[in-house]
Amino acid sequence: MTKTVTLLSLLMAVVCMPARAQNGCPDPRATNYNTGAVVNDGSCQYATTATTLTTKAQLPSEIAETSGLLYADQRLWTLNDSGNEPILFRLDPDLGTVQQRVRISNFGNVDWEDIAADAQYLYIGDFGNNNGDRRDLRILRIRKADIGTGSTETVAAEAIQFSYPDQTNFNPGTNNHNFDCEAFFFANDSLHLFTKNWADLQTTYYTVPATPGTHVARRRASFNTGGLVTAASLNTAGTEASLLGYNLSTNSTFLWLLFDFPNKNFLGGNKRRIELPSPLLIGQAEGLAFTGRYTLLLSNERVAVGPINIPARLYALDATQWLAPSTPTATKQPRANDFTVFPNPASGTLLIQSTDAFAAGTRLVLHDSQGRTRLTTLLATGSKEYQLDLSQITAGLYIVSLQSDKSTTFRKVLVQ
Repeated sequence: MTKTVTLLSLLMAVVCMPARAQNGCPDPRATNYNTGAVVNDGSCQYATTATTLTTKAQLPSEIAETSGLLYADQRLWTLNDSGNEPILFRLDPDLGTVQQRVRISNFGNVDWEDIAADAQYLYIGDFGNNNGDRRDLRILRIRKADIGTGSTETVAAEAIQFSYPDQTNFNPGTNNHNFDCEAFFFANDSLHLFTKNWADLQTTYYTVPATPGTHVARRRASFNTGGLVTAASLNTAGTEASLLGYNLSTNSTFLWLLFDFPNKNFLGGNKRRIELPSPLLIGQAEGLAFTGRYTLLLSNERVAVGPINIPARLYALDATQWLAPSTPTATKQPRANDFTVFPNPASGTLLIQSTDAFAAGTRLVLHDSQGRTRLTTLLATGSKEYQLDLSQITAGLYIVSLQSDKSTTFRKVLVQ
């Protein structure tokens, strides 16, 4: 009898236990959205998406080779790449006019390609490497407090020297290697670099400490971008990132939106490609900066080849429709008899009560405000209520859904 009771108890526990967490795609906007996915495994796929850009301004001729953008402290910065003066330009973000010039006194411009910032410093990526032969890759660090308010200022920089751990050939030939770089941003006390891979049209993701000295970059991951990455940006919330690039063989300009990534693993979450206008229309896109959580500015170098003459411009893009929270939409008709949640707002526990008994296979699923599945559990067949433990759920707006093979119904609940 004891064995029978024990076995029965075990069977009941298995039947009533929460459903096993599933890996998959939790973004309702993806073509392979998985309603049961709890852990985002980075597998989300999206329909081809193209968009236009809003032209903000034509940039002055002195920054015709704008190669990076940064929006920090409500200031917009840009710079020119190789062969130009070692000057940072502060721009009016609406008009594109130069408001301030900051010259670096102790380093030249070998090949400046991007600009980043933290709370105290600006960082200049002097790591352009078209020939693959540079042994002096560096990032220049400038203290923000050293920049005065004059229209022209001069400051000294500190050097963060680095090398790639996997580069052994320093004579690969121009545009025939994977150790060029034009894109980076700052996060978590490190500089995050994304290479411009001429050889395989991918990007390799490295990190470098944000402190002066000589470092060996740490290789983190690689990603098939389908083109040459020319800029990177992370919004101030640290919740969304983006990579800008182009592919002249396919006459394409692209923007990769990176979001819902775990623990700052920027390539570990959703990756959505947005097709931008052709380089024949907007030139060679080189600068990228988040100005808000979902809004960006872009810039292009001037292109003057034969009959083609595209000036350097500043563009705006609103990515809200692809990045803002999205809740799942029911694909089945709701049942006639609904359910209630109590209390709402809730704290600690939430009582779910249904006017009909739960049918076999009915699941309770909790989605956060971005449509990500945070919890799923199989409800006991025949029961009419369930008490949901919220002790491990952070405060915020959530969607509670009851899902069976016949219907799906939703309720919003605020967790405090």
